[in-house]
This record gives sequence, structure tokens and C-alpha cells, in this order.
Amino acid sequence: SSGINAEYGLLVVADPLHACTEILNPAKVSGNFVLVERGECSFVEKVSMCQSAGATGVIVYDNAADNRSNLVAMVDDDRGTQIDIPSLFIIGLDGFHIRRALERNSLESAIINVPINMTYVPEHQIRKPPWTKLL
Repeated sequence: SSGINAEYGLLVVADPLHACTEILNPAKVSGNFVLVERGECSFVEKVSMCQSAGATGVIVYDNAADNRSNLVAMVDDDRGTQIDIPSLFIIGLDGFHIRRALERNSLESAIINVPINMTYVPEHQIRKPPWTKLL
């Protein structure tokens, strides 16, 4: 098995958009992918808030609308928060287009297809060169 699956679902916009505090639209978020804007807190906090509201996954878009190419690494904030849902980062221009399309068409959600790599190999089982020490 390749470990690649396609998740189909609805994409809804988080309220608040930054998703740094409790999600105010949990009925819409639950069971769906959530679009959130970068900024105001760590990526882990955003995903954790959405996960607590029942989200299936999170798409974070850059808060710079003119960002056409720069991707950002969504790093761990080292707080030990358990995240069990997938999340990804998209450029600001794409995020703003998605949000604007939903707003212009008075839509609360959009159908999306997100390929997700569900493969997981525990770190101690990863083949590494012999000169690499495992922590």
C-alpha cells in the first residue's frame, strides 16, 4: 500500500479566522476541514483549537495576500500538544482567493479533495546512516 489516501470533505472558515482562541462555529467545523489565517499564535495552537472543535483537518494560509510563492514550515511549538489531524500550509494568495470565493458566492463551505499521506513510521524504525545517533 502506498499510504496515500484522498480525503473528501467540506472546507469551512474558522471563526475566529486566526483560530487562536476557542472556535465559535464548532457545529460547522466538526467533521470538516477548516481554513484558518496565519498569525497571532503558533500553528500548533491553531490546529489544536480546530481539533478540539472536531475538525478533520486544517488548512492554514499566509496572512500576506500578496504572497505568491513563499511557503512557511509549520513547526512544532514544543509545548507537547497532541495533534491527531492533518494540517497544511498554502500561500496567502490562494487562501485569500478561497475565502473571497466563498464570501462572493455566499457559501458557508466548499467541497475539497485533499490527498493525505497517512504513512507513519516511528522514528526508531527509520533507517538512518550508522553515524546518526538516535535520541
